[in-house]
Amino acid sequence: MKKIEFFRHLFIHVVKNRNKIQNEDKPLKLNFSSKELKQNSINVDDSFKCNTCFKLFNQQSKFREHLKIHIAKKRFKCDICYKGFNRNYHFQTHLISHSGEKPYKCDICYKGFISNIYLQGHSAIHSAKKPFNCDICYKGFTRKAQLQYHLVIHLAEKPFKCDICYKGFNQKSHLQNHLLSHSGQKPYKCDICCKGFTQKSHLRDHLVIHSAEKPFNCGICYKGFSQKSCLKRHLIIHSGEKPFNCDICTRRFKLKSHLKSHLVIHSSEKPFKCDICSKDFNNKYTLHKHLTIHRGGEK
Repeated sequence: MKKIEFFRHLFIHVVKNRNKIQNEDKPLKLNFSSKELKQNSINVDDSFKCNTCFKLFNQQSKFREHLKIHIAKKRFKCDICYKGFNRNYHFQTHLISHSGEKPYKCDICYKGFISNIYLQGHSAIHSAKKPFNCDICYKGFTRKAQLQYHLVIHLAEKPFKCDICYKGFNQKSHLQNHLLSHSGQKPYKCDICCKGFTQKSHLRDHLVIHSAEKPFNCGICYKGFSQKSCLKRHLIIHSGEKPFNCDICTRRFKLKSHLKSHLVIHSSEKPFKCDICSKDFNNKYTLHKHLTIHRGGEK
């Protein structure tokens, strides 16, 4: 019998005995001293933060239960990938992942999952309800795990460090996205213009450019923009601020692009050429002014 066929067969017994396994699977009884709790946690605003996985808990009892995952001996070992588990139920659920079976299906999108717990977590995505709210920024989440993952953002700590530039991140996924910038890889490609991006979210923002949508509107002049970053740049115009300075003549500009255009004046470069007389100019404005000569003085 092939290995994949064996695990598909094994799945029949796992599902059949699932309730029995749950009842027999009693949690480990471990007591942690105050010293052990301090060694494995960081107090954050009356909460307990796990030193191993950085998960936050608002009750010491829940934190004690969580510590068993990292400290307790993992009695159940997978013979395929050698991963260990504290509980038989989790071990049996894990075995299904090797079979390729996903028996728990979503009624809306038909996506499959290896356990009912994962299905329940997924089902919240299809709901408009976001019952788990951040006490700091009030952002809502469909799942408690998402909220706990989000809370790390508000911590000053950045435990995930880049080995190349030593930049710190408060989430592992952010570090993984950052590492792509050092590799030069841009795995997310635009199907329209073939431009590549290091992050899927950047590609999503870019795709709006190719549509007629302009969802970001200026609250002052009501001008619409396809990207939030474009709106932010535009708002500087209304503020009167000129944050970009020329190091040569100390002239100030509202936008970085305007400063770049200006810097050409101080160089010997003349990148703007007249198509009629081939005369060169160091900025676009001077070229446009020159073109009126060829048009008989018309502007």
